[in-house]
Amino acid sequence: MNEMTKYRFDWKDVIHGSIEIEANCGNDAEEILMNMSLKDLLLNSQYNSDKNEREIRFADAGQHFQSLDKDDWNKLRDSL
Repeated sequence: MNEMTKYRFDWKDVIHGSIEIEANCGNDAEEILMNMSLKDLLLNSQYNSDKNEREIRFADAGQHFQSLDKDDWNKLRDSL
């Protein structure tokens, strides 16, 4: 049985969402939105990603290949 290799990816994606915020005025609502932590924003929003902008920034492929940038990953991924 072949031992599997652990791959780790540093990725980025663009997400979009909507949230309802109760506030006294628009400026207050915007301030609340802009000061929310990402965790709270995602917890209280409906969100999605179109997946067209998802990309690998760096990849580690086991012990032999670490911190491959996306171009190196694309060249070598079939042989790793």
